[in-house]
Amino acid sequence: MSYDLSSSSLPLSLSLPSSPSSSSSPSSLEVSDDLRDEYLARWEIAVLTSIFLITIIGNGLVLFALYARRCYQRRKFTRMYFFILHLSIADLLTGLLDVLPQLAWDITFRFQGGAVLCKLIKFGQPFGLYLSSYILTVTAMDRYYAICHPFSYCAVTSRRSKMMVYGAWVLAAILCVPQVFVFSYKEISPGVWECWATFYLKYGERAYITWYSVTQFLLPFIVLVYTYTQICRSIWTSGKMSGVVDFKQGNKASFSLRNRDPFISKALINTIKQTIVVVSLYIITSIPFIGCELWATWDPKASTSPFFTGAAFTILSLLNSLTSCVNPWIYFAFNRELRAALTNFFCRKKDYSLTYDIDAHQNASDVPSTTSSFISRISRLASSKIFG
Repeated sequence: MSYDLSSSSLPLSLSLPSSPSSSSSPSSLEVSDDLRDEYLARWEIAVLTSIFLITIIGNGLVLFALYARRCYQRRKFTRMYFFILHLSIADLLTGLLDVLPQLAWDITFRFQGGAVLCKLIKFGQPFGLYLSSYILTVTAMDRYYAICHPFSYCAVTSRRSKMMVYGAWVLAAILCVPQVFVFSYKEISPGVWECWATFYLKYGERAYITWYSVTQFLLPFIVLVYTYTQICRSIWTSGKMSGVVDFKQGNKASFSLRNRDPFISKALINTIKQTIVVVSLYIITSIPFIGCELWATWDPKASTSPFFTGAAFTILSLLNSLTSCVNPWIYFAFNRELRAALTNFFCRKKDYSLTYDIDAHQNASDVPSTTSSFISRISRLASSKIFG
């Protein structure tokens, strides 16, 4: 039994760009009906092109910022930047292995690659999506241990973080294997060949799409919510405890604590902001595709709904890779060093490393004072005159 699961760029189905409803079987299709809505097809191509360009440009800038930071600033490659590196690579793979093949598919209408390429593309399409979700997950877990369990975190080397990331790569590849068996290149009607999904069990389609929704979205979402909630709670508790100690201790003993309060407050605010942005955008960018897939699969009346056969469903189903579009901009928004790396490289390339070292030295002090603040201002002014 064969299914055309949707009319869009779904990494699970990815079948006919504008085919009859999903209840149609290959034997019911005729060559005379092998047509599509060209106006809708142009919109599909425009949406996919936009997603592809935003994904490639955003993640390309992140990778270039990491390169500039490492090579020109001679900065240490910390665990967090290790996670960002792999997340950007995962999102780039989403654009190259998922969005780009679907864009070519929509342009040609029917799949033109043959049997081997059909299985290769089907294997690669969900790979970047799985990998991106799991890199986000292990990043959240690493932050959770660093903030909520700092003593045990410090005792563990970076080997664990690397093993978590490499494990995400392996798990993502394993979860893509069923795609090779579900899809095959077959003749869906006389003279019409397509890369087609086949399920031999009655509830195979529902089980497979539900499994994908759980492994690619629901499980990472639960981990993200739990870890970031605990992180915010831990920082909030630390801020309150710092305030209590500062209030009870003498002036001399509490000087450093009083000066830590603004830092704790700022860290709390930034963490909460980033938590809201990461979790909210992960939900917003994942729900359109996951929701459309589950609804179309589980609702018996979905195939007869005007929404299912309309343009809105098709466009929403194209948005499976939106998370890969927004991830790089989230890290640019919350990571000052990445923004500075790009700015200094393109604007002040000759004096890049020296300027950064001066700025870094000015921000290295843990206990601010009036004198050090005045010296810092003078140093920044001098450096701007000399190197600007």
